[in-house]
Amino acid sequence: HAEAMLLEPIPYRLAVREGATHVLVLRTRPDGVNVVRRQSIFERLIAWRFFERKMRMPHMYKHMRDQQHRQRYAEDILLLNEAAKQSQADSGIHIRWRSGPGPPEPVQLCQVALQPGERGPEVSNLQTDAGEIFHAVRCGFARAVEVLAPLAHEGGSPLDGWQLALEVFPDSILEEVRASMAKPKPKPT
Repeated sequence: HAEAMLLEPIPYRLAVREGATHVLVLRTRPDGVNVVRRQSIFERLIAWRFFERKMRMPHMYKHMRDQQHRQRYAEDILLLNEAAKQSQADSGIHIRWRSGPGPPEPVQLCQVALQPGERGPEVSNLQTDAGEIFHAVRCGFARAVEVLAPLAHEGGSPLDGWQLALEVFPDSILEEVRASMAKPKPKPT
């Protein structure tokens, strides 16, 4: 699992390589986030200890040390942004790394990125607060509705993604989750 996240941080390339012609990419980070920041000493030590020393995966250690996962992420963001510009021409974007005989086929890539700010919070992989996670789910749903609604709701006024998110994900869901988390777990017998 960790290796997949590092080798393909935005997992759409495999779908294209296997022949997908229309791909929807749901990004969990808003535009404008620095994805090529400098690696901390802590990250380097963890990579060395885990990949090189414990797992005996020198290729993954080198991948992390050289920040190839961040480079791939940045390349993917640039490609997805280019695809978003070209989507208005409806011709698709030609992806060169697609396998198979002949020239690459055009691929329709549609991305949905969170909004910066309160309506698009970044949630850490280590986040455990149900309220934070629930808010992020609502934000992601609202953004997807706002981006995709013109495709599904022709002729009418655009849908209000946030209002729909509040209806689909009412506060009662979060209250149920918090109540179930507060109940003591039965002890095994």
